Amino acid sequence: MDYKNNETPIDSIVESVIDKIKSRSVLGIAKYNTTLDRTDFTTTQWIDAAIEEQMDNILYLTRLKKDILLLEEELRAFKTQELIKERWDEIKQEDENKRLKYKYGTAVADNNAPEPNKEKQPIIIKYTWHR
Repeated sequence: MDYKNNETPIDSIVESVIDKIKSRSVLGIAKYNTTLDRTDFTTTQWIDAAIEEQMDNILYLTRLKKDILLLEEELRAFKTQELIKERWDEIKQEDENKRLKYKYGTAVADNNAPEPNKEKQPIIIKYTWHR
């Protein structure tokens, strides 16, 4: 929207709501062949109509809340799964590092471990790692 001639600016959200209200009014007039200017409703009938609309809104919100709760649960499960995978990868890397250190003679498994292999050549290992 252009703001010429000292028009007061309206943010995009307000403009969007105004456009939707106008569109809804056009649909309502086409569907019910009347406007909200009608005079055949009493005040209590208008209140009843508003109450029914609000009850529908509560149903819609409850349904949306259910969807959100399911999505949140799935997200928590996904994050947990990712954390488990990350930790599993860390454990595998730690085990690989231990294996490589032992293979090249830089780890001490017990008092009978071979001397460090300065040439970094593989040595024959008679020990196994247990978890």
